[in-house]
Amino acid sequence: MSIERVPEINLAATEAPGSINIVSWAGIGFSLIAAGLYGVLFYKLHELPTSQNELEEIQTNAPALTRLLVVAASAALLNVVALILCLSGFLTPRRPRTMSVIGTTFSAFMLIAVFSVVVVSLLISPRS
Repeated sequence: MSIERVPEINLAATEAPGSINIVSWAGIGFSLIAAGLYGVLFYKLHELPTSQNELEEIQTNAPALTRLLVVAASAALLNVVALILCLSGFLTPRRPRTMSVIGTTFSAFMLIAVFSVVVVSLLISPRS
């Protein structure tokens, strides 16, 4: 009785170099959704009153502040997820890296831009 070994198929070797990087495309999709949520957030922030008395009145409006917080947290979380997905798509072997670099750059730029606005606004806000 001779046992013949069937050669195992190497799936990594059968990958075509022109195949798509699904992880990077998912990261780009999440970053586009995050960009839309950032747009909604800045639109909502633009509608806030500018006088000190009106701002003090809105501090007692919990539903309005909760909506702002939910939109901001969702956008930030989606942006971080998109950044992680694009970075992991970049590290995936035998996959094209062009979309990973584009997605990582776009997600990192959005994250840095939004949080730099937050940090600057905290630094210049008047102390009470």
